[in-house]
Amino acid sequence: MKKYNKSSIKPMTHSTSGSGTLQLEKVGVREFDFKDPYHLALTMSWPQFFAGLFMLYAVINSCFALLYYAVPASVSNMPADSFWDAFFFSIETLATVGYGNMAPITTYSHTVSAIEVFVGMLLTATMTGLVFVRFSKPKAKLLFAHQAVVVRRSGVPRLMIRIGNGRMNALNDANVRVTTFVSETAADGQKMRSMVDLPLTRADMPFFPLTWTLTHELTEDSPLVALRTLDAPALHASGMRLLVSITAHDPALGAQVYANHAYGPEQIALDMRYADAITSTSENHSVADMRKISDMQAET
Repeated sequence: MKKYNKSSIKPMTHSTSGSGTLQLEKVGVREFDFKDPYHLALTMSWPQFFAGLFMLYAVINSCFALLYYAVPASVSNMPADSFWDAFFFSIETLATVGYGNMAPITTYSHTVSAIEVFVGMLLTATMTGLVFVRFSKPKAKLLFAHQAVVVRRSGVPRLMIRIGNGRMNALNDANVRVTTFVSETAADGQKMRSMVDLPLTRADMPFFPLTWTLTHELTEDSPLVALRTLDAPALHASGMRLLVSITAHDPALGAQVYANHAYGPEQIALDMRYADAITSTSENHSVADMRKISDMQAET
């Protein structure tokens, strides 16, 4: 039976509600595609990776152990009725470690052990490369507020989303996009769903050291015009979804980092604003408390 892939874009916060998760389901593709082992090895979790490595190691050694076990007289000091002795001899041969107790003594066993040593070198090189790539993949340590907020300033409601830089060093050339899903009806009556970018007052940040509050003005031309009424029941009934994606250059890693976060209707707070998370102790000294990235207070 084929297994179908079901992926989700989950919030990168410590929220446990999970209601902001955007579920993306694909039918007709395998969850584990063994025809692309490299991608599979890089995308599986660490427990799955080590479990798969252990199973591969056990299978390879079992196969060679059966070859030694089939002709026990070809290996000195190996009991004829002991598969485990053949198995441990295979482990020692695969790792190119010889303890001197058992050794190949015939052309057959020398051939099998030579092939196994070659397989062992390939396995070691491959696994070393995979582990290095998994460890060296750049990871964005970006913090997203648990909730987006809608505030009214100067008579114009604004949608705001706060992001924090979780690294000690500043990020460079940060670019962000906020996207929502809009339902449209074509002339022939067919309903379509498209993704629309929300215009932001600022969508790029050349220098991103602390926090960044994204702002979208809810004008009459906004795709989120329904938020202008600041009506909670209507907001929840709309099923509105926001997807925030950000890219930035991390100079400490020397690489681009990426992050995304989804907000559902339950993660949009009306008539609220973010509490101050940055304190200025002097003219040239600011302290950002990342524990307050999601703190809100009522709009006055």
